[in-house]
Amino acid sequence: MVDNVTQGVKPAEIRGGIGLSDMDTTKTLTTVPTIAVLLVEDSPTEAMLITALLEESSDGTFGIVHSKSLTEALQVLEESHFDVVVLDLTLPDSSGMDTFAAVHKRHPQVPVVILTANHSRDVALETVRLGAQDYIVKEKVENMQLALSLRYAITRKEAEVRQAALMEQVAKINHELESFAHVVSHDLKAPLRGVKNVVQWLVEDYTDKFDDEGKEQMKLLVSRVERMENLIDGILNYSRAGCLREDLSQTDLNEMVGSIIDLVAPPQHITIAVEKSLPALACEQTRLSQVFQNLLSNAVKYMDKPQGRITVTCADEANYWRFSVNDNGPGIEQRHFERIFELFATVHGKEDHQSTGVGLAVVKKIVESWGGRIWVESEVGRGSTFSFTLPK
Repeated sequence: MVDNVTQGVKPAEIRGGIGLSDMDTTKTLTTVPTIAVLLVEDSPTEAMLITALLEESSDGTFGIVHSKSLTEALQVLEESHFDVVVLDLTLPDSSGMDTFAAVHKRHPQVPVVILTANHSRDVALETVRLGAQDYIVKEKVENMQLALSLRYAITRKEAEVRQAALMEQVAKINHELESFAHVVSHDLKAPLRGVKNVVQWLVEDYTDKFDDEGKEQMKLLVSRVERMENLIDGILNYSRAGCLREDLSQTDLNEMVGSIIDLVAPPQHITIAVEKSLPALACEQTRLSQVFQNLLSNAVKYMDKPQGRITVTCADEANYWRFSVNDNGPGIEQRHFERIFELFATVHGKEDHQSTGVGLAVVKKIVESWGGRIWVESEVGRGSTFSFTLPK
């Protein structure tokens, strides 16, 4: 905002528009901050009406500069600071969306309120979708409505600028975290590989020197090293899950899930079936594969029945797809339903399954980054159903 009404006056005076020079000059003595308004309107009558309405507003703190064409308005914007632009879309040298686009492209930081006729509301609404803050119908404009609209436009634009700055900061932090995760992963896995190699040499060269307890301890050491490797990989995947995005590609989910089933390679006593046909849709193929692979791998890993059954289903529910992976495994107590999606949380014994407690946390982060949700329904001894939604 400008500190007094003398600022921003010269452009209007040079162009003979309705500017602050047309107002009571005693206002130049006030210390009340003035909202600098650029009114872009080719009709003198409409310009006088808008000016009068703002002058009649309760606080009277609007300083108005009037331009009669798009060319003139763009030049004025280059020369002076304005808090808000009131823009008629139909001008002698421009009309419709092109008028707004020209202002918004060259001065995206300035909030714009559109002046429109009653029959042109659709165009005005489109400008709001593309970045205008609001629109005012000329035939229905009132002083308080106009003043409030301008103030709200300025407030919203300031909020947008702050949000954009915060999002840029978040993106920078995410990039730094991802780089940090890569460095940590490399620095931790390098010595870990050395430990693993030494252990394998000991097992290969000195197996006959160990008694049964020694062999068991070496086996335990190998499994601990492998679990540490999995944990590091899991942390790296989790750090990437909400940051990395890929282009959408049309994917036949029947082929995708079929390939994942082959990759999971369930033992003979476990069957994985796809109930009905899955849809073909545009998706982030790698990340969706990661979700299905984790859910199916867990169902196989924790299966405790002599005849294991795992089923993949899909339901079309208006605005989203709902996918489910059902099994007849051990089930999960209800008190763990939320906890299992937390990082490093695990219900089953780590020694038995080499669980890192990262997989479901990664899946949750991926699904929520799409605007979907994931949950579990389960009964101990009877099995579990993991479901997630994918917005269309």
